[in-house]
Amino acid sequence: MKLFSILAFILLASLPIQAQKLLGVVFEKDEKGKDQPMAGANVYWLGTTIGTATKDNGVFLIDRIEGYNKLLISFAGYQTDTVSITDQTSIKVELKSERYLQEVTVQGWRPSTYVDITSGINTVTMNEKELFKAACCNLSESFETNPSVDVAFTDALTGTKQIQMLGLSGANTLISLENMPGVRGLAASQGIQFIPGTWINSIQVTKGVGSVVNSHESIAGQINVELKKPQESDKLYLNGYINNTGRAEANTIFTTQVSKKWATTFLVHGSMRPTEIDQNKDGFLDFPTGQQVNFINRWVYNSGNGWLGQLSVKYLKDQKQGGQSGYNAERDKFKSNVYGLEINTERTEFVGKLGYQFPAQPYKSFGLQVSALRHLHDSYFGNVVHNADEQSAYTNLIYQSIIGSTSHKFKTGLSFLYDRYIETLGTNINIGQYDFSRTEQVNGAFFEYSYDDLKKFSLVAGLRVDHHNLFGVYWTPRVHAKYNATSTTTLRASFGRGWRLANIIAENSSFLASSRSIVLSNQQTNKAYGFRPDDAWNYGLTLQQDFTIDYRPGNISIDYFFTDFKNQAVMDWDRNTQQINFFGLTGKSFSNSIQAQVDYQLARRLDLRLAYRWLDVETDYLNGRLQRPMVPRDRAFVNLAYKTKNLWSFDWTLNRIGVQRMPDMELNPIIHQLPPFSEPYFLMNAQVTKDFGDKWSVYMGGENLNNFTVSNPIVAANAPFGPHFDSAMIWGPVFGTVVYAGFRYRVK
Repeated sequence: MKLFSILAFILLASLPIQAQKLLGVVFEKDEKGKDQPMAGANVYWLGTTIGTATKDNGVFLIDRIEGYNKLLISFAGYQTDTVSITDQTSIKVELKSERYLQEVTVQGWRPSTYVDITSGINTVTMNEKELFKAACCNLSESFETNPSVDVAFTDALTGTKQIQMLGLSGANTLISLENMPGVRGLAASQGIQFIPGTWINSIQVTKGVGSVVNSHESIAGQINVELKKPQESDKLYLNGYINNTGRAEANTIFTTQVSKKWATTFLVHGSMRPTEIDQNKDGFLDFPTGQQVNFINRWVYNSGNGWLGQLSVKYLKDQKQGGQSGYNAERDKFKSNVYGLEINTERTEFVGKLGYQFPAQPYKSFGLQVSALRHLHDSYFGNVVHNADEQSAYTNLIYQSIIGSTSHKFKTGLSFLYDRYIETLGTNINIGQYDFSRTEQVNGAFFEYSYDDLKKFSLVAGLRVDHHNLFGVYWTPRVHAKYNATSTTTLRASFGRGWRLANIIAENSSFLASSRSIVLSNQQTNKAYGFRPDDAWNYGLTLQQDFTIDYRPGNISIDYFFTDFKNQAVMDWDRNTQQINFFGLTGKSFSNSIQAQVDYQLARRLDLRLAYRWLDVETDYLNGRLQRPMVPRDRAFVNLAYKTKNLWSFDWTLNRIGVQRMPDMELNPIIHQLPPFSEPYFLMNAQVTKDFGDKWSVYMGGENLNNFTVSNPIVAANAPFGPHFDSAMIWGPVFGTVVYAGFRYRVK
């Protein structure tokens, strides 16, 4: 608009500008290429809180500040611009709509699993491309192509999988859903199988301690799962899956924009395994039969003037039945003729978030997170009964802003966590022999400072203090530092404390599927299970190097992490083959982990990932210092991913799992003893995917294609009610090759 331009320049030129002030006008181009004034655009000096907003005619007047010469101009929905100011007294700035940016095609290479080099905390992100490399029926299967996280069956009967990070059991890793507590409490054992893979938008994996803002509970690391959101989900997404073990799944995601400010997404999952399979002919089902129904309805609100909100309602019902072939619960439950088990879970949850970003100060915001849930767990294993009822509530209030400039940021806030457990363990004739019921309340406050010079160095240093109603005050400091030695070399270091009260039954439920009786010794308190919270310090170093070979990009990372427990509720498999001993740590318990990983583009559309990890995990048990049992000493990993021009994708993964120390079984008769160490073995997985345009995809793949299985995975399988029965001595696959197929359909 010529008139606007003429008037703007006349105004700029004619005003008697003082030397210490800067006059400007902000505009955009309309569809005809004419200038249009932008009212309400934010204008402030970069690195300060001093700013203003443009008037109705797009004009602004701002005081100049000595030492600051970069002016930042922003407006919602437009590309933010930074202008260098020297001695001029007036400027004219054009902002461009972000919609034009969407039309730009950027060509480059980045692995589907990558580290955000701009983040102060060392976090690996797995995007949808990585998750589609395998069928990923649930979260536990999303790490098949990631060498940092191990996933293993906990026993030979329940089909339960548990993750390990840095050689430590999954409960030592904080698994959060969109940075709120996710898999914890009674869900610690089964929970990672309650998050369908098709619901996952991305996963962030942090080794070592995470941020103090999220929780005090991460010791070995944090896994944050981002689910599909209304603002970024497909309008419709359908997925179907079936495999040769009889497992079938269906997933539906439906998103609609209800109004300009409200959008909603429905996520629905149903799965079943109706068929009894006993491939190794030991008389026990290789997987439990059962079904799961899982549902989320989430709403997102965007006011357009800084207010954002989310509401989610979740419901889950999961039923499993396993044991010996032909087991009938109505006929055989609590009898000693046929061994059976059932695990029934029902969970209801509400989640809400509310946030506000100050329009004139985009670096300043506050947010409130709240959640409430009820988790019902009823189970029996032969004649052992474990029942529990968890009611939890959580809230976290976060305020963030800057200190003087955007190089110095901070987050601070208050948190509250409430857990009420009604939990009993016993036998069918003495249900409730052990009563572990308790109420926990944790009130917390935190402050986290971040510094980033945008060139070489960044620092994230946080401190939180929590008061546990049963165990008093805990201070949790955490520090992350990053140094860019060159444009391609990054060094990172971290250290900090993590602590958590272990749910020793739910987190170690594999012992229930055995004839072992529980023994609690060296108890430290008369509260909860009799043990003070697990308490550990974690230290980490990481080197990341980008490189180019034969014009092809790649990167290598090498990391070392040391975890040192100051207190721990230790589970001891070695003391007695007919007992599971839990005792309070009196000596040392630690983990050393070294991992090297290389990602390289071998050819166009052909990616290679190589990794090797070595672990040393030791604990002072009742029989002395020993390697942690059933933890692989090392793991080697190779993954190849190739996509053709006509949209065929091929993924191939090979794992070598190293030797594992097995619990001492010398007290058993020779026929029921195990070798002191397992043998190393390979696991090979592959998948082929064909995309038909933007909507249809079909895939077919196989797991454990080399058909490796553990011989006689159940100790004394012929006498499940005898004194030596034990299904928890599992160090490898129970089932051989699994072949699967499925489809995806999406409307964007």
